[in-house]
Amino acid sequence: MIAFTETEEFKKLEGEFPLLRRAREHFSGLKSLSCVIVDTETTGLEPQTNEIIEIAGLKIVNGQIDEPFNTLIKIGSPLPPEIVRLTGITDEMLKEGEQKNFVFQRFLDFVGDLPLIAHNVEFDLPFIQRHLELTLGKKLNNPTICTLKLARNLLPGLPSHKLAKAAQHFNIPTPNTHRALGDVEITYQLWLKLAEHLEKDGIHSLEDLLKSGKLN
Repeated sequence: MIAFTETEEFKKLEGEFPLLRRAREHFSGLKSLSCVIVDTETTGLEPQTNEIIEIAGLKIVNGQIDEPFNTLIKIGSPLPPEIVRLTGITDEMLKEGEQKNFVFQRFLDFVGDLPLIAHNVEFDLPFIQRHLELTLGKKLNNPTICTLKLARNLLPGLPSHKLAKAAQHFNIPTPNTHRALGDVEITYQLWLKLAEHLEKDGIHSLEDLLKSGKLN
């Protein structure tokens, strides 16, 4: 079986997201955690009333990139102008998106029972849970890791812990912010840096991390 990093699909992604070249590195310890890095783009801030318009994930298996998930989602109303400005996503682009129920079933199959990592889990997860329940009557029970909480805990001196600011602290380029797969890529790179900090504190596994209080 050909490794995903050797496929034409990965090579295309690698050209658009250069930091994915690190997928060929080999990691151990906490950085080798199998997980899915997740991000969403939405029409607003409220899961009860706003829609997900894009969802992306990057599956990591034993520290190696396994496969990506990225799709636009059709919605039944025009996008707010500020969302178009922020994300670059347009109503025309969403016409080429997928139906919500199909997207979320594929997403469930994609993540399985792997831990989910996001920058601000408390934003993304309620949106995902709400729309999973609406479309499929299902919910996720996966463990979660929030890189925003970790950054606040491990880097208390930063003036801002937003994704771009935390990434810049580690000299991680941020050219693709406010698109889901671009933010997933940045979050993955940030996670690797934060994992190095955690391992210096003696945290070498998911179990160690969940017990550490670093996610509070």
